[in-house]
Amino acid sequence: MPRRIALLLILPALLGARAVRDEPPRTTKDGVYTAAQAAEGEALWKDVCQSCHLPGALVTPATTTKWFGRPLADLYGYVRREMPQLDPGSLTDDEYRVAVAYLLKQFRMPAGTTPLPADSAALAAIRIDSLPSASRTGSR
Repeated sequence: MPRRIALLLILPALLGARAVRDEPPRTTKDGVYTAAQAAEGEALWKDVCQSCHLPGALVTPATTTKWFGRPLADLYGYVRREMPQLDPGSLTDDEYRVAVAYLLKQFRMPAGTTPLPADSAALAAIRIDSLPSASRTGSR
């Protein structure tokens, strides 16, 4: 009888884990930040980041090659650890979140209706992806 009870308690957790694995991985193409977060991030960039990062310097072949395909938690962690350059780690969690939302907008990732998550496990479950360029899709 105790085995049957243990199985009944464990079975829902196992079935739930299977359902999560069967879902396709979430990517930045899925709209993982809101337009409002990106707008706040742009204002933050103008106030804090622009003194070191010139307009257009956020998205280069080097940055896209470095980040695309990696978990979003990696980019968030880097920005949190290394920025602003003269005072790393000095922003609030929300300021770092909106800064990353603005970076995603600069990477031409679509905005969505759900804000960028705050916890590292949720960010680790999102892969930074790339959108096809105009030259690869045949349009000009």
